[in-house]
Amino acid sequence: MTANLSKKLKRVFRQITCLLICSASIQGFAQEEAASVPKKAPETINQVKFITEDKFMLSGHYFAGNPDKSGVLLLHDCDHDSSSYDKLTKQLSNYGIHALSLDLRGYGGSVSEKFSHTDIKRNSKDILTYQSEFIRLSSYWPNDVLAAYQYLRARVANNRDVAVVSAGCSSAQAIFLAAKMRINSFVMITPVLNYMEKEHFKNLIDIPVYFLGSMHHTNTYQTTKELFEWNGDPRSTFKIFKGIRQSHSLLNGKRYLAQDIALWLNDTLAK
Repeated sequence: MTANLSKKLKRVFRQITCLLICSASIQGFAQEEAASVPKKAPETINQVKFITEDKFMLSGHYFAGNPDKSGVLLLHDCDHDSSSYDKLTKQLSNYGIHALSLDLRGYGGSVSEKFSHTDIKRNSKDILTYQSEFIRLSSYWPNDVLAAYQYLRARVANNRDVAVVSAGCSSAQAIFLAAKMRINSFVMITPVLNYMEKEHFKNLIDIPVYFLGSMHHTNTYQTTKELFEWNGDPRSTFKIFKGIRQSHSLLNGKRYLAQDIALWLNDTLAK
């Protein structure tokens, strides 16, 4: 009986050993197979340069989307540059949308000795001087934004559209562009507009607009409310937040807003 028990134990031991060896071999093979499958390279947002009609070099950050996707042009406010849209651009890239975040002339990578918002602030001795110099600088923006639109439009399929995201003072540039070119939709974050700029908006054909406002920032809240009530597209939306945060401070202060805006844009741009 003892001999039979010993034989059974040896048989069981051999079976266990075989199972362990086979398991290790299979695991090693699986690891080799996994290692042989190339990983998808992470998508990158590249800095791009292009020349305007007056031979000025503009800069921006561009994500090349999928061939069958539309495009979004992003215009920052007067206190930031294109990098302030990094979160939103990354969310747009998740949908394969082409995205160009422009540095307006005088900001970010679109600076020269002649055109620099930082120099204007540094050298202005009073508010009137600053305002005069800023008006001179921003007078170039309509043509600069048109050049950026054309750069993006050339990279988007002919049967696809372009939307515009603006914040603060750049909302006027989005309106001026839409008066010249066919724009699918707007995102307007706490828009800063004067009377005539609001009238220009009202003269545009109705397109879907995603409005974002702060209830206690009186001027931009009243503008946003007025434009939303005027707009007749049923896809338009108006999100209001308590507080006084404006433009990029509001956008980047809420972690889910970039994702929400990207989803809305993807839906309105879809065909």
